[in-house]
Amino acid sequence: MLIRPEKLFDGTRLRRGLALRVENGRVSGLGVSPLPGEEVLTCHLLSPGFIDIHIHGCMGHDTMHGEAHVGFMAQALPRFGVTAFVPTTMAASLEDTRSALSGVCRAMERLEGARVLGCHLEGPFLNPARKGAQPSQFILPPSLADYRRIVQGMEHAVRLMTIAPEMPGAEDLIQALSGGPALCAGHTDASCEQMARAVHLGVSQATHLFNGMNAFSHRAPGVPGAALTLKQVRVQLIADLLHLHPTALKLAWSCKGPQGCILITDAMEAAGMPDGQYTLGANQVFVKDGEARLAQGNLAGSTLTMDRAMRNMAGPAGAGLARALRMATRNPADSLGLSSMGRIAVGAAADLVLLDPDLQVERTLVQGRTVYRR
Repeated sequence: MLIRPEKLFDGTRLRRGLALRVENGRVSGLGVSPLPGEEVLTCHLLSPGFIDIHIHGCMGHDTMHGEAHVGFMAQALPRFGVTAFVPTTMAASLEDTRSALSGVCRAMERLEGARVLGCHLEGPFLNPARKGAQPSQFILPPSLADYRRIVQGMEHAVRLMTIAPEMPGAEDLIQALSGGPALCAGHTDASCEQMARAVHLGVSQATHLFNGMNAFSHRAPGVPGAALTLKQVRVQLIADLLHLHPTALKLAWSCKGPQGCILITDAMEAAGMPDGQYTLGANQVFVKDGEARLAQGNLAGSTLTMDRAMRNMAGPAGAGLARALRMATRNPADSLGLSSMGRIAVGAAADLVLLDPDLQVERTLVQGRTVYRR
């Protein structure tokens, strides 16, 4: 198969008039011409597929509900340009967290739609003072023993874990997991100095920057100040224009550069669904005008999709198309050490999204196979 786009984003920059060939699930050639009888696709813009490393659910399904729900998410997400994702848990009992992780493990073994890359454990090792929509009854002090109880036999499936680095026991756990899953500071009240110490020990991301953490001030920069100024840290951004004002998004990419930001959805099961009543973990969530909130008014995840996040970052947040695409493709791949994903290059995985002039998804391919066509 040959794909001939007007413009191609290769993971770093936009290029024009560059056709590519897909063979055996990978990109086998760039700047090539069609062979006799070869299938040729055309589009306005070709990009690596979007990678969502922080998503709880969509289309009425939730990571916490097990393998079938994660499998449904894998089949639903390509309509939004997603070719790979990391199903994300909520703080829950050790037994329920382990059950959710087990479901993700089984879903990783099949390729039906978007790739399931592993699990993001958002909890239970959080700060109750910054719990957001996380159920406080299931939040635990960071503990290597409890971590092992959750992941035993499934260590390979944990891609990311969010942890509050100021909590007693957190530094020991961060050190013990060095070289393992990517560690993210989130639902945290850490000082700027505590965050810097955690980064030194191995934390590499800030979970949904500005949300679920202390506020920046000129005398107490907190987690946001450290995350925006430490080069080792990538920041996750919920670009729905609700969790973050366009100016906050612009501040983030201005500080971090295009390589330091990762677009996420933090979506819950109402994403892609009409307004109504839903669940997120143990919580009842009420969605009105696309805003997901608990009964008391707290934001509870989002109804964002990755294609909309990219468009919001490119437009209202002022990042421009190339920067926004990088934040949805190469940066999340690089944050997980996936060097063959999130880019278009010879030998890279043919996980691709074809977009029209309005940046709407026309077709999504995973390993060179069409998994969504508008």
